[in-house]
Amino acid sequence: MMMFGAFLHGLPALAPAWSSAADGHEAGSTFLGLPLSIWQAVNLVVFLGLLVWLLRKPVGAFFGDRRKEIEENIRKTDENRRRAEQLAVEMEARLAKLDEEVAAIHQHAMKEAVSEQAELLRQAEEDARKIVDRVRADMDTRVRHARKELTTYAGDLAVEIARDVLLRNVTPQDEDRLLREGLTALHDAAGAPKTPSRAS
Repeated sequence: MMMFGAFLHGLPALAPAWSSAADGHEAGSTFLGLPLSIWQAVNLVVFLGLLVWLLRKPVGAFFGDRRKEIEENIRKTDENRRRAEQLAVEMEARLAKLDEEVAAIHQHAMKEAVSEQAELLRQAEEDARKIVDRVRADMDTRVRHARKELTTYAGDLAVEIARDVLLRNVTPQDEDRLLREGLTALHDAAGAPKTPSRAS
């Protein structure tokens, strides 16, 4: 910037020299003892310095805004990354909780199945016991009825056999004797005199 100021300060002194050289139609390759290429380089440096000075604020503002935008994008990216990580942690926790709930549901279902199976077995055993009790009661009834019928049949059969035996084995003399013995027993019981026996 100091060079640029010195150059601007020396421009009025250089102007007459340039104009006199143009008036004298001199076409030398030096100016003030220095080659024109040096003056051109100095001119280029001064122009670039002026351009930088003029564009310093807009370019600085542009790059500052661009830097802020990049920083904002980085901040948003970091925030989104943190949110994504938090969401991933929450999803993992939910999945773990879901696995626990599925395991609990499976365990509960197994317990319900075991309990229901036990209840079915108990009901089946109860039904079987009732059936056995009914069959036993029916069998007892049938056995009692059969015993009664058998006893009646046996009594009738015994009477029939005894009658057949008596008919086959008792003679008229036995009948007469049994009759006399019976009458004697009746008279003895009543205190009456004995009845004379019949002649054989």
